[in-house]
Amino acid sequence: MRWATKALILPQPLRNTIRLANVLRRRQLIAIKYKEAGLKTNSAMLVPFLGGVLALSVVADASAQASPWVGQIKVSRGIVALERGGQKFPAPVGVRLKENDVILTEANGSVGLMFNDNSVLSMGPNGEVLLERYAYDSTTYLGAFDAFVKRGAVSIEAGNLANASPESVRVKTPLAEIRGQARNFAVNVEGK
Repeated sequence: MRWATKALILPQPLRNTIRLANVLRRRQLIAIKYKEAGLKTNSAMLVPFLGGVLALSVVADASAQASPWVGQIKVSRGIVALERGGQKFPAPVGVRLKENDVILTEANGSVGLMFNDNSVLSMGPNGEVLLERYAYDSTTYLGAFDAFVKRGAVSIEAGNLANASPESVRVKTPLAEIRGQARNFAVNVEGK
């Protein structure tokens, strides 16, 4: 039995619908890659629609709803990286942070982070900090902020969390834990 090949001719509106689906799929894949890297993407994109008309398509940010952002990078100098889910990404200004993110700086790097409660974390060269836990209720100013400093020089200026509950801000190192009434913490951990 011999198979005959025929060209499938589709009407113009159906061809445009298929093109639209392919364009949206490609753009969503790109948006997902950027979101996994913690980089910003536009929340709305213009996409071609049936008959060549332009329509506004809003890309839902499902990842932001699943795990909320806790802060973002405000200053980044030199080589700064973000480790999320076992993957390492560059960390330029504007990258948003989540719980369990690890921020790394190289020998020429420094970074400044601002959190949702207006707490500020500054880190110098050769640093590594894990954002172990962060929870903040902007109505009551209650929550918790735990950071683990593995290495490097780090200073933290506590924000609204420390005003409501001074014990809610903790800075841990391999050998010590700092918490209490002070609103400013500075720690230098030497090591690999």
